[in-house]
Amino acid sequence: MLVASYSCANAQTEVQQTAPKRELRGVWISTHISLDWPNRTQTPAQQQAALKAILDHNKATGMNAAFLQVRSQADALYPSQLEPWSYYLTNQQGSAPNPAWDPLQFAIDETRKRGMEFHAWINPYRAVATASNQNNTAMYAPNHVSRAHPEWMLTVGTVKILNPGLPAVRDHVVGVIMDIVNRYDIDGLHFDDYFYPSGTTGDDDAYNADPRGFPNTTAGRADWRRDNINILIQRVNDSIRAVKPWVKFGVSPSGIYRSSTDPAVGSPTSAGASQHYSTMFADTRKWIQQGWVDYLAPQVYWYMGQAGSDYSLLVPWWNDNAYERHMYIGLADYKMRDTAGWSNPNEINNQIALNRSKAHISGQIHFRHQFLQNDPLGYRTSLKNSTYARPALLPVMAWKGTQAPGAPAQLAASAGDNNAVNLAWASAADSADEFEKTRKYAIYRSKQREMDLENPANLLGVTDTAATTSFADTKAGGQYYYYTVTALNRLSVESARANTVSNDFELPAVRTREVSVTLANGTASITPADLDGGTSDNWGVESLSASRTSFSCSDIGAQKVVLSALDKGGNSASAEGIVNVLGHVPQPSIAVTPGAGEASGLPANTIALGYGPQSVQLSASDAAGSSTFTWSPAGGLSTASGPVTMFAPTGVGSFSFTAQAASPESCFAQASTTVKVIDARCGNDKVLVCHKTGSNSNPSNQVCVSPNAVPAHLKKGSVLGACQG
Repeated sequence: MLVASYSCANAQTEVQQTAPKRELRGVWISTHISLDWPNRTQTPAQQQAALKAILDHNKATGMNAAFLQVRSQADALYPSQLEPWSYYLTNQQGSAPNPAWDPLQFAIDETRKRGMEFHAWINPYRAVATASNQNNTAMYAPNHVSRAHPEWMLTVGTVKILNPGLPAVRDHVVGVIMDIVNRYDIDGLHFDDYFYPSGTTGDDDAYNADPRGFPNTTAGRADWRRDNINILIQRVNDSIRAVKPWVKFGVSPSGIYRSSTDPAVGSPTSAGASQHYSTMFADTRKWIQQGWVDYLAPQVYWYMGQAGSDYSLLVPWWNDNAYERHMYIGLADYKMRDTAGWSNPNEINNQIALNRSKAHISGQIHFRHQFLQNDPLGYRTSLKNSTYARPALLPVMAWKGTQAPGAPAQLAASAGDNNAVNLAWASAADSADEFEKTRKYAIYRSKQREMDLENPANLLGVTDTAATTSFADTKAGGQYYYYTVTALNRLSVESARANTVSNDFELPAVRTREVSVTLANGTASITPADLDGGTSDNWGVESLSASRTSFSCSDIGAQKVVLSALDKGGNSASAEGIVNVLGHVPQPSIAVTPGAGEASGLPANTIALGYGPQSVQLSASDAAGSSTFTWSPAGGLSTASGPVTMFAPTGVGSFSFTAQAASPESCFAQASTTVKVIDARCGNDKVLVCHKTGSNSNPSNQVCVSPNAVPAHLKKGSVLGACQG
């Protein structure tokens, strides 16, 4: 657990290490008595410039939400038919600004331009901040509620409030709120801590008119008052959800609910501390338990270690009572000065560090802008340079909806000046569903391609609007990174990620070398690394691939293979290499041997029907050593397989046969031969012989002779068969 005694350096280091990806960082901008803005004597143009400067300052500090007070005492910083223009805007309550402008709409637009969320902050009950000023017609117009409905007023000390016990008051407050919600595209509607001020009296008539069963005892009247506030809170919540369920509704009560040694009852604070449950009749824990508010922002305006009201003890109690809603902590920036307990320049930093260490504290709101501007003890500078140095997305309110916008696409990276990386992408597809509309984009950067988007260190930046579809990483510093982008809707729900790109724009240099492989059992293979001759890349080669890695008998010889390299940035290049495939070169052959019978005088592959061998033996062989063959065509052969087969013809003609090795050692070698068959038969079992005379043969020289006479004719040069002219 973080403690208040951290040194400055340690506190800042811890804050940087634990800065979450999602955290509300808000600033209250007070308009009551012009504490922060506006100056009622300025022109509208001057007031606009001043508000822009405030928002610029908040943006530069690292804030992502603005809480602008638009109704401080039943008045309006916007045109309203229900309440008069604020005195603090025009120096005359009820008088419209000249030239006309709408400060609320202007504030929403300017806040959104800077990528911040806008919450309209109102005081639900305060009507007159100083009762003695009520007769000041400049400060309180004739149509102000304090004059139009004096019967609605409760006076407590110097303050007049709208009586929470009156149904008409509740109707009026809800009407004012829904007028804002319906007319303006706000992100949140925010109450501060003005409910029943301490010491409230004078509400007997309201109680008597509507006791609702609460007994007229001290405890009963207290419960009745709390119920009056409960009714308003629940009704506001229901009304907002009915028309704009995405609008967030939250309350910022004082920092102590109840004091008790029992954490189920209250927080460990001194009994004398102000407790809003009993002094303001605000049962905030019930509101968050019932889901009537989306968040609470208790004003824990004490330092760490403060006796009786220790920030270090109060925040853990609020953390334990978040009830699955958001809990933000209100910080007392206004107390930062050279006084006891607040003189540590890192007090606010340390408080934020404690917030971040708690699972259910979702951020903090700073009171108020002017003190950030003044930067006492340099605490705002520390926030800007350390605590809020990294961007943060707003926390998601899952109970309001988890629909995500469409994902951006076509993300591309290009080189900029001074090692900057320029990113650009196509807009996410929009939707008619308010929850699925894109509000802005989140940009991520990592040294790992499969980056963890939940790691806050990978969140590089956030665009201000959905109209911005580019981003410049000016801090890449010559290092190589991966980038991706997501779209965010108005509730900060993220889309799926876009494609991943990198700032590695240089192709790898692919180099090959000649490699040889020897067939074994008719096959051989290589790996891409075998062909690699020293491929290199500026970031590093992630993978190599080859256009082919397997070879067979048909590939014997030099084969061209393409080697491709993919680098870490996703760039690829290729080059051609040579693979020499080595193996047994087939030398098949078929020997033809005449079968049994008298010598015919013909070539070995010729058969003369009627005389001599009437068959031939075909013997296949292969220099590669194969001994198993198949023969085709098989018709007329004694066997279709084996190295030896016999052919005994039944007719004349030329007969071709092929023998193919049946084992891979010889790469399936083939050999072919042709056997010629002639007819030497004459009638009466005689043999036809052709007598050769000179260089020509004449059919008239053909004679039929007895088989016994054939050898003598053959010796004289005759040949079997018919003479060929």
